[in-house]
Amino acid sequence: MTWAIRPLLAIILPGAAFLVALWSAALVQAADLPQGAALPIRVNLAVRLLDVVKISETAGEISASLEYTARWHDRTQRFDPIATGSSRRDFTGDEARRVLKTIWTPRLLIENLINDPRNETTSLSVFSDGAVVLIRHLEADFRIISDLSAFPFDRQTLVFPFVSEAYPADEVVFVVDDRDRELSTFAAALTASDWTATSMRSAMETFYGWNARPFVRASAKIVVERAWPRYFLRIFVPFVAVLTVSLFILWASRTTFSDTIGITYSALLALAALSFTFEGSFPGSMSVNSPIAFMISLGYFYLIFVLLVDLLMTHEKLPGARTNPCLTAEVRAQIRYALPIIFTTVCVCIILRSLA
Repeated sequence: MTWAIRPLLAIILPGAAFLVALWSAALVQAADLPQGAALPIRVNLAVRLLDVVKISETAGEISASLEYTARWHDRTQRFDPIATGSSRRDFTGDEARRVLKTIWTPRLLIENLINDPRNETTSLSVFSDGAVVLIRHLEADFRIISDLSAFPFDRQTLVFPFVSEAYPADEVVFVVDDRDRELSTFAAALTASDWTATSMRSAMETFYGWNARPFVRASAKIVVERAWPRYFLRIFVPFVAVLTVSLFILWASRTTFSDTIGITYSALLALAALSFTFEGSFPGSMSVNSPIAFMISLGYFYLIFVLLVDLLMTHEKLPGARTNPCLTAEVRAQIRYALPIIFTTVCVCIILRSLA
């Protein structure tokens, strides 16, 4: 009988050990929660963007100063305000961090935080009714997802996602009420001078984490807009200056055809040089289909098309030109206005589409 039972025990014992381990882990986690707390525990969250020092679009990183306030209730932290002489207890700095190690917290984590903060300040307030308020100020680097497809008329969304690293959705949920929305603000002026914060909103979502359990993610999303007028002189003035060559080709009188061809190819080389200059000065701006990248690409086609049309007019190869001597002169008079106006209209539409 012994030899027959051993294989059965080899199957049952590991399974029983696994169930005991899960049960023990559940007991430990349940014991970690505040006694008598109604689940899920509601954690109010307010986020304030105090400053953005630098935005590195190509690296997908920002340096920012962020502050968040988390509020929850813990019955085990109630006390008699008459006996203590105050309805609240305040802790800051190292004292606040020591107290946080002794009480229950939702163990908040900012998912896109890079390394440890350069500077961190913690404040904790415990009220007589069991309300706990945690305020944390961070100066750190954060990861972002940037989109340069509208450069230099782009807007970037800075997302700061908060999660509880220990408690799933059936134990801890985030709440953003009217008071939290009032406390959630962004700086009117940023140290990153080329950017301005324009709006802020909160978003909630559920995701599956450890052991396929659902967790709640609360994200603060701040939209920052690039100050594109500052790029006008650096980008559009050189671009327009190069393309004025087309006006010379269409309007100026020339002695030889080589003048037209040489000037056109010099302008094409100048456009190529502008592309490399823009990419070096504004990394990533020319590697995507941004407005300026599209306009430069269109500029190549425009200059070559103007050259071909001019050569066609000069050689009088238009159909019907021999029977109608005035046809070539009339067509040239029209295209002198039509081609620049069409190209300018297309470029303006591209810019307006990016600004929309």
